[in-house]
Amino acid sequence: MANIDAKLQVAELDFDTIKRNLKEFMQAQSEFSDYNFEGSGLSTLIDVLAYNTHYMGYYLNMVANEMFIDTALTRGAVVSHAKLLGYTPRSRVASKAAVDLTITPVANDSNSSIVIPRFTRFVSETKDGVNYIFVTPSARIVSKNATTGLFNAENLEIKEGQPITFTYTYNSQTNPNQVFELQDSGIDTSTLFVTVQKSPQNANLETFILAQDATDVDETAPVYYLEENKNGRYQIYFGDDVIGKKLSDGNIVIVSYVVTAGLSANGLKSFRLLDNILTNTTTTVTLRSESSAGAVAETIDQIKFTAPKSYIAQNRAVTKNDYIALINRDYPYFEAVNVWGGEDNDPPVFGKVFFTAKPLGGYEITTTEIEFVKNNVIKPFSVLTVTPEYVAADYNYLNLSVDVNFDPTRTNKTAEEVKATVVSTIRNFANTSLDTFNNSFKVSQLSRVIDDSENSITSNDVKVVIEKRFAPDTTRSQSYSINFGTELQQGTTLQRLTSTPSFTYVDSANIERECFIEEVLQSYTGVEEIEVTAPGSGFTTTPSVVIEGDGIGAVAQALVVNGSIRKIQIVNPGTGYTSATARIDGGGGAGAVLRPILQGRYGQLKIYTITNSIKKTVVENIGTINYKTGLVTLNNFFPTAVSDPFGTLVITATPTKKIFSSERNRIITLDLSDPTALSVTINAIIE
Repeated sequence: MANIDAKLQVAELDFDTIKRNLKEFMQAQSEFSDYNFEGSGLSTLIDVLAYNTHYMGYYLNMVANEMFIDTALTRGAVVSHAKLLGYTPRSRVASKAAVDLTITPVANDSNSSIVIPRFTRFVSETKDGVNYIFVTPSARIVSKNATTGLFNAENLEIKEGQPITFTYTYNSQTNPNQVFELQDSGIDTSTLFVTVQKSPQNANLETFILAQDATDVDETAPVYYLEENKNGRYQIYFGDDVIGKKLSDGNIVIVSYVVTAGLSANGLKSFRLLDNILTNTTTTVTLRSESSAGAVAETIDQIKFTAPKSYIAQNRAVTKNDYIALINRDYPYFEAVNVWGGEDNDPPVFGKVFFTAKPLGGYEITTTEIEFVKNNVIKPFSVLTVTPEYVAADYNYLNLSVDVNFDPTRTNKTAEEVKATVVSTIRNFANTSLDTFNNSFKVSQLSRVIDDSENSITSNDVKVVIEKRFAPDTTRSQSYSINFGTELQQGTTLQRLTSTPSFTYVDSANIERECFIEEVLQSYTGVEEIEVTAPGSGFTTTPSVVIEGDGIGAVAQALVVNGSIRKIQIVNPGTGYTSATARIDGGGGAGAVLRPILQGRYGQLKIYTITNSIKKTVVENIGTINYKTGLVTLNNFFPTAVSDPFGTLVITATPTKKIFSSERNRIITLDLSDPTALSVTINAIIE
């Protein structure tokens, strides 16, 4: 008789435990008390039962996972959950460039203006054996220059991709939901353009725009809706005469867009016109900005991160996260975005919200992009009394010199192969851990990643130098503040703050020299400043300032205002101090606290030239360095030229700390397009 008291354990899900539980249950029955399960046919039946139970447990677990956006693994499920939050995943993004197009017509040309049509094609230089097609995303009217007789299309935006146009004839019987699937993968949905023709006999076209907010759409609004379907393709659909205008039978839906290669087309610098805009003309294409911002479609993890934040924003901008979510949703060309309120600015500016961004695959944002984000992305959703203001990203470019020791007896790889592994690891680290705002860089973290990249690596040493890049005005004298945002090392004979490349500067004899900026080595050890950290009270007469330390000769005097110490004036900094204290003596008051600052907090910069391999000073004092804050100041700096194609001057300095962070508009980056940014040395050492 069966043992009804025997219980089958059902909490376990792995195969072996399920099988063991089934055997134990069967063995507890009197009919099988002496039965050998291992060598019997019943053992096979138990295997089948265990497999079935294990499979069903796994299946139901996966089904449960796919029901929530946090645990879903398949893209279809994540996209479906994002749809419920009102979020459409970002498509692949076309790389874009800016060019100046000059068209020279024939002598007797009578056109006062011409139209550069949408999808006018340009072809790029070769990259990895491929010439990419770029097109104009919209039409543009260009007027003839009355003086030169030329047609100049300045700052013309072009996007990479093949232009595609599809037409669909609507039939309510075969397509009652008005859904039209776009047949291509790799679409950049920002280039989507939808028009509806009433019928084959009526050629009038009505433009439909993408609906962003259903609350702003009435029954007559010509809008379409966009979503990603379960096949990973995008599809559009139309309104129902309640929320958006409904299609009528026989309407012809015309959809055009660009199919793009995404990030593969970034970094292109040369283009030529492929189409003929005006007959019998010559054309010149001049680069404004190289192609950048191309990107792959939003990944599953990115959708999981962004969709809830977009839902929280609810199409309004109140908190800084609302602003970030809206910018990322409506302008997908930024790799990183940061926003802060005026009250958090330095100095505070009330009534404003500040935003900054780093473009995909590049470093500079155009004025056109800034104005678009301010007027079309932020202002429609922000509080009326708050004014958005753009602040350019302030980049700290890292220069890394990495010395790696490896034991060749622990690996089959050559030194060059180990080096390639280390370089690849550092590049991946830069792509995943840098290039974002409110971030920190830790040398120890990078060093650990390098050690873990190859078993044969025994140690490594990472040296960091920070670059700041700026384009000085070559038409007039200007002062510049360049903030490294971290404490800097004082210069030594072997390493000090310097500039590259050379620039042209007029010396006191009115002669142009090829010059550089350099930190002046200092050996002063006096008291440079005394800070009043607590002013005290009750002072009726001027007290004495007592300075004590291991140096001699420092003298200072106090300024008393309304019974408190307002300021300490240095009379003589003295010499020989490596440490010092300061205090107030007399005056009838109490509570004043002073903090002396020794010389060496500030450094001096000079301009020099090289003549016959000898350095000669051109300007003795062109600026200062605040070693504590990392602020470099250039005063009345007036180069007449910079020997760089883009007029960029680079200032390099060494940080004192192995950990430094970024806030507000500062961003830490490793410019992988710069061959000097990363240097790796491999040493074979047998332990």
